[in-house]
This record gives sequence, C-alpha cells and structure tokens, in this order.
Amino acid sequence: MTNRIKERYRANFPHTETGHIYLNHAAISPLSRDIADTLQNYYMDRSSGSIENFEAWMQTVDETRNLIARLIHTDYPERITFMSNTSDAISAVAEGLTWKEGDEIILNSMEFPSNVQPFRILERFGVKLIYLHPDDQGRILPEQIETAITENTRLVSISAVQYLNGFRADLQSIGEICKKHDLLFVVDGIQALGAVDINVTSCGIDALATGAHKWLMAPMGTGFLFISEKMEAQLSPAKTGWLSVEVPWDLTNFNQPWLPVSKHLETGTLNISGILGLNRSLKNFFAIGMETVENEIGSLIQLATERLRDEPSVKIITPSDSTERAGIITFLVNGMDSPDDFVNSLKSNDITISAREGYIRISPHYYNTAEEIQTVLNLILNS
Repeated sequence: MTNRIKERYRANFPHTETGHIYLNHAAISPLSRDIADTLQNYYMDRSSGSIENFEAWMQTVDETRNLIARLIHTDYPERITFMSNTSDAISAVAEGLTWKEGDEIILNSMEFPSNVQPFRILERFGVKLIYLHPDDQGRILPEQIETAITENTRLVSISAVQYLNGFRADLQSIGEICKKHDLLFVVDGIQALGAVDINVTSCGIDALATGAHKWLMAPMGTGFLFISEKMEAQLSPAKTGWLSVEVPWDLTNFNQPWLPVSKHLETGTLNISGILGLNRSLKNFFAIGMETVENEIGSLIQLATERLRDEPSVKIITPSDSTERAGIITFLVNGMDSPDDFVNSLKSNDITISAREGYIRISPHYYNTAEEIQTVLNLILNS
C-alpha cells in the first residue's frame, strides 16, 4: 500500500488527526468517520425525520447479511443470524443442542471466557469439558485435538485467534478432523474476522460466532452467528421471541410452528443502528480488499516482531510463524514492574495499547503506520 493510499484511509479515522496512536484493535476499534456519519443520520431520522423507516432498515439488514456471507465465504446468507455479541452467539448453540450425561466438549486453556462459560454451564447436565493445554510455543495443534477425541466427544470449540498470545488456529485441519469423527465444529471468530480470512465452507465450520466491535470496526453490541445445515438439524428452539414463529404478525395465534433455528434466533427488534454501522464497515473492507487489509496488518506485526525479537529484555509469546498469527503481538518486558500501570501512563501521550495477564499486547489495523509502531516500541523499550 502506497503512502498516499494509506493517508487516504487514515483520513477516515478522526483520531489520527489528533496524534492519537491507537494500537488496541483486539479490544475495541475506533469508529470511522463514515460510520459515525451513518449513525448520526440514523439518529437524526429517528428523532426528527421519518422516525419509523422499517422498509429501508430491513433492506439494509438483508444487504448486511449478504455482505457477511461474502466475508465468511458461504452461499447461504439465510444461515446468518444477527446477535449482540460472541457470548450470546455461542450460548445460542450451547443451549440449543440436546445434551446427555457423559457428552464431552473439547476446549483449551487459552480461551477467552466467551468460549468457555456458555459450555461450562452444561456441566449441570453431566457434560464434561476437556481442556487442552498449549505446547511450548503457545499453540493448540490439530493433532492434540484428534488425540483428545473419544467415543463421547460431541463438539470441538476453539478461537480462530487466541486473545492473549495471538495464536491463529489451523481451522482447515481441525475442520477435517471434526468431519472425520462426525463432531460439531464451533469457532469464536472475534479476534480474526476483519484481520484475517475465515472460510466457513472450506473449513467445515458448523458455527461461527463473533462480535463486530473489534477488528470488524463496527458499533458495540453488534455481532452474528453462522450455523451450518448440520448444526441447524441438531438445534432446538431454546432462545425464542415474537419473531421466532412463521407468521409473527398473526399476534393472537400463540401456537404457530417455529421458524428454522437460523431465523428464529432473531427474537425481536434488531440493533438497527449497529447493523447500519456494520454494513458501512463491511463495504469499507471490501472497497479496500480483504487481502490488502490482511497484508497490511501482517506487515506491521512482522515489523514489531523483528524489532522485539533481538531485545534481550523481551520475551515474545506470539508465534513467530506468520501463518500462526494474525493481528496481535504479545510480549513480556523484563524489569517492567506493572504493565497495567505502564499502559495507563501511555494514555497521557495519546497512545493506546493493552496490558493482559502481565503482558503487553499490541494490535494494529490496516490504517496504522510503521512510524506509529516504532514510536510505541521505542517508549516501551526505553521505559
């Protein structure tokens, strides 16, 4: 990406004009100028315009569903349900399946709680959670998963990218293992979508859950769930509402058939403003090109890796292989008393990064620059 093009993209993010260096997209992304304008127009319409504009909103909802289908490589946009966040999406799967005592779910000890707690509650039914532990390079490998499979294994769930060390799972190989053993394959995509590609079709993913406020750069409280035909066949109505039936406007007919699971999970009024923001964000990504986005993020992570790996005071816990990472680099700085305090101190310099579990975590997006990376690393290494 040329400097001229980069500057054009940066101009869509007002915080860059103030000198704010923001490298915390694994937590929450800033809203672009055009998304803020989209939201402002929506709120003005709701407050002093037409107020009720359902036809136009529903057209945008349908369009956004199609954009998501394109993003995750499925020909079935009707299998995409809008959700509030990753936890809600995974919970819809966990609660919708019928479990029996002794069923096993394979997880791992590196997961963010969104991909644990919805399954942990199933222990009340006698479901057993099998936690795999990363190897000495911080990875969960497909062969570990296959070795852990027993006759009682029902489901495998993993984050496409782990939130702490940034390890990127081999979803293709894991999907093949799940298919071979006839297991359900669930993926938490929140640290991947918008940074790297996920293909639900080629990877055989049965459920892909995500919020959209991180790498997808959309408003908070917006996300989605994709479910495969195989998953849908095993899900029962667990989360329902007035829109979950075949003819919702037949208001006095309480005994209607349920809609297919992929539709009845949208139980009531949608987060229209969030979906409008996601729509604009996805159009931005496609205008730039997802391959370009991924390459820009990858080059910034590579730059940071090369700068840090020869520093004797630094221990990087993110995999060095570019195929095993995405937009996160996480490291320990020997002698730094409190990463949390240090990260907070950077805010006075208009720099935003993260401290997680005693480590420093940096997560740049496509509009960030090499100069921003070097500025932040200089401050960290000279602290």
